[in-house]
Amino acid sequence: MKKNTIFCITCCMILLGGCLNQENENAEMEKQRNKEDEQYISVQDYDGEGYTLRGGQEEAVDIAEQHKEEIVKAVEKFFLENYKIEVKVNHFIGAKDAVSVTVESVNKPFFYSYAIVPVDFKSKTVATDQVFTLEGEVEQDIQTGLYAMAYEEEFSNLDKYLEKIEKEHPIISINKTAIQNTNIIRGYAKPYYFISIGSYTMDELFDRYMKNPTINKKKIKKFLISNPIDPEYITISIEFFMEAKDVEPDQKIFNMIVKDIKEMADIPKGSYSIFLNDNDINKQTAMGKNAISVSYPDSIIKE
Repeated sequence: MKKNTIFCITCCMILLGGCLNQENENAEMEKQRNKEDEQYISVQDYDGEGYTLRGGQEEAVDIAEQHKEEIVKAVEKFFLENYKIEVKVNHFIGAKDAVSVTVESVNKPFFYSYAIVPVDFKSKTVATDQVFTLEGEVEQDIQTGLYAMAYEEEFSNLDKYLEKIEKEHPIISINKTAIQNTNIIRGYAKPYYFISIGSYTMDELFDRYMKNPTINKKKIKKFLISNPIDPEYITISIEFFMEAKDVEPDQKIFNMIVKDIKEMADIPKGSYSIFLNDNDINKQTAMGKNAISVSYPDSIIKE
């Protein structure tokens, strides 16, 4: 009898312990879900504030703001001297031991990009004589702007279509301010799409631009016609969000955009990816929460 009683008590303790562990796990999961939900905001309200880089240090932004005028001058000078193009500074983002400075070009070729300014946390100073960028990234950003110059009419057709779709259906694009205040979208971009290009042909075109920064779109287009690029190396990513909160991405609207892009003949050649998100966007990463999409390797190829 005594052994049975001990056995029953032991079983109860095990069951109770299991229940408590399960409750703790459920509470922890709920806490984690709430934390993740707090990272998201309605895309209409998102202006890029809260965007962070991996290893980014917010203190770097505080220090940079104290030296804003000298940073702006240094970054503007950096682009003029190294890329022969005038830019305006948009925003500071904390990086590891540095601040990432987002910019956009003032004239054509139009593009968004960035530069990095080292920060000394001990002395609370910035090294404006050591401005730099990661190898090849600004070059690629400028290349997308050159491509957009060459096919200005085709991009205008794409713009008109996407603007029309946005007006006629309950979808919305990201705010322009959010593009200016983050560096996840770079190169030639509009609120509803951005371009990325990887091609030796564009490298050669960039070299020609550096020798002649006043090169016009007619000469750029002539060069690209003579040196055609495989459209698979020109990525055009279209992205929309649902206008209303707490609704799933609309499959019918998505299918319609995919069908229209497939059928349109007067838009830039390239490899098109299409994303339709719900209304949420992550404040830290500037990425949607829930999306339906068509993308590589199933991208829409326009010859």
